Amino acid sequence: MNTTARTWIHSLLAAAIGGASNAALGALAMPDTFNFTHQGWINLGKVAAMGALIPVLTLLKQSPLPAPETTTKENQ
Repeated sequence: MNTTARTWIHSLLAAAIGGASNAALGALAMPDTFNFTHQGWINLGKVAAMGALIPVLTLLKQSPLPAPETTTKENQ
């Protein structure tokens, strides 16, 4: 894996983690909705997924997928 692809994947994960971390604010603000019950975990997962989706899509818009690495006979 080349450096560009590795950097892109790290950026993508950072955007997802940063966005999903906002779900913790929901748990603090509304503990009756976001609790440790089965339905509470589902609600927290939904908020985390939506919170992560916006930064990930923004990153994909600004920095599309890196070009695939190709090898030729001259490179080998």
